[in-house]
Amino acid sequence: MFFVRNFDKPVVLLDQDGPLADFDAAIDEILTSLGLDPVTLHRTTWHTSEDIERCYGFEAARAVQDAVHADGFFRTLPVKAGSVTAVRALEQAGCEVFVCTAPSLRNSSCASDKMLWIAEHFPSLRRKVVVSKDKTLVRGHVLIDDKPEVSGALTPVWQHVLFETPGNAHVAADVSLSSWDEVEWLVDHVFVLQTHS
Repeated sequence: MFFVRNFDKPVVLLDQDGPLADFDAAIDEILTSLGLDPVTLHRTTWHTSEDIERCYGFEAARAVQDAVHADGFFRTLPVKAGSVTAVRALEQAGCEVFVCTAPSLRNSSCASDKMLWIAEHFPSLRRKVVVSKDKTLVRGHVLIDDKPEVSGALTPVWQHVLFETPGNAHVAADVSLSSWDEVEWLVDHVFVLQTHS
């Protein structure tokens, strides 16, 4: 199990792709380069490739997957709007903030690209990154993640806060953030969770 340094402070775990890196904007850019209008992509599942194949066909889905699996893809993702300010607000409020990200096993440069991306866009977090396919092994008070269900070998000690994206719009979550504009609520929520842990 991965242990954080200081549980005297509330610990916030941030998924990278979705909450910090705008994966959906990158997919939209790929679709546009294929001559497709991303506005017409109707998301009904968490799996982007299934929705792309349903809306645009197999060839488009394969082209997008090839782009996502190419070396360097995760190094060039745009920064999610409001995320830099939100991370700064969490840190200034006294939270311990860590990135908790799962690597793509189909992209050989994914893990290293993610580390380089964090160092460039979130330098205060460059030494606070956990890369793991199983996020239940990581301790914290909350995990901000756009994946609708995060499961693994253990029962998580963190509360999952769903970060809303087009890929999870079909999901009704108990606790969610619609955008980083809600960071003040998140700070309050994390401190409440910490006092009850």
